[in-house]
Amino acid sequence: MDADSIKEKANSADENITFTDDACETMTQLPDFVVPMAIEHMVKAAKDQGVDTIDTAFLEANNPMG
Repeated sequence: MDADSIKEKANSADENITFTDDACETMTQLPDFVVPMAIEHMVKAAKDQGVDTIDTAFLEANNPMG
């Protein structure tokens, strides 16, 4: 999945949380079938932590695969 498609899906997941371009570009490395689960996980983590912008540092810090 390309970064623009990921950004569209990610930024529509929650109206209060925004994914940066760099975060979406990083997520292109994921298999397509994993992207919706990754978005859901990151949105939940952002809500739990009171974060409104998901960037690459947030992705790395909240990666369930370590």
